[in-house]
Amino acid sequence: MVNLVSASPNNNVEQNWGWGLWVPDDEPHLNRQTRLQVLNRRDRQFGLRWVWASKGQVPANALRTTGPTGSRTYIGRAHFQGSVTPGMIVPERKACCIAWGGNEHLIKIYEVLCSEGSFVQVTQTDADALLRATSGGISESGEPIFIGRAKYKGNWIAGKVQRSHGSLGMCYIPYEGKEVARPEYQVFIAVPPEPGTVGHYWRSTEEFSIPADATIGGSNEHGPLYIGHASHRGSCTPGQISPVTNRCHIAWGGSEHRKPAFEFLCNCRGRFVASQEGQVPVGAILGGWSEYEGEPLFIGRVQVKGHWLVGKIQPSHKVCYIPINGKEVAHKHYEIFVHDGI
Repeated sequence: MVNLVSASPNNNVEQNWGWGLWVPDDEPHLNRQTRLQVLNRRDRQFGLRWVWASKGQVPANALRTTGPTGSRTYIGRAHFQGSVTPGMIVPERKACCIAWGGNEHLIKIYEVLCSEGSFVQVTQTDADALLRATSGGISESGEPIFIGRAKYKGNWIAGKVQRSHGSLGMCYIPYEGKEVARPEYQVFIAVPPEPGTVGHYWRSTEEFSIPADATIGGSNEHGPLYIGHASHRGSCTPGQISPVTNRCHIAWGGSEHRKPAFEFLCNCRGRFVASQEGQVPVGAILGGWSEYEGEPLFIGRVQVKGHWLVGKIQPSHKVCYIPINGKEVAHKHYEIFVHDGI
């Protein structure tokens, strides 16, 4: 198993790739799939747009804030220990810094907030801001986590707000390797989305039929292959849906698996760009997650004998796996699917 966590000299904990340890489904928590479904529903409700990126990169429309010593930072969130925790992206540190479990953690793969809004002070006499706060994360037990910031040693530092901690909640910020609790803070309130605004989504079909807005990712000798994903052994693995077999073909555990239950990627404006070595460019589209660490998996494809075959990119393995001829085959050079216009 990959060693995910290493202590740095200043006591912050650096997470090399940006996922947390797996929370077993038999624990008294919501399982990973349910937590992410709840989070996605809240994101749509508040009109939040999150863009995947890595190693300090951010899109041009990222929500900017300030960090320690007035440095340039951005609002982000990271998947960690079964939670999705808001924090701040510090380009100089090439990570999203989050507060969790008493420590500051540096996450190399993260999501960047690209939505408009404002920070509003929460006070004893006016707690209305807390009621209007925008949910931007979820705890490992399913509790909503809000985006906040607090003034500490003369600077505003972004972090997470948990309403269940105290009568007016508590803001936790990452600072010099520690998780610092601040009872006085501001919460983020997003600008309401425009009516009818819909991003990409995943759609299942009870009887095999191709949605009109399904996304084509490649082709073989029989015709187009659609981007999909399917549950397998605790993972949610991206792959290719074949109209000929009526199955989603995924690569997992050394073999090709043909899954009869799957979801199509729909209403997605994207393109494939060249990549390698597990790099996650700005705007990469999440395809699923692995079974143990909950590592984010991205949508990739490889050209084989003139055809593009769709599979999964596992950043920690630095390859794209495709399903072909009953096997799982790894490729170091591939294309990764990203949003258009980023």
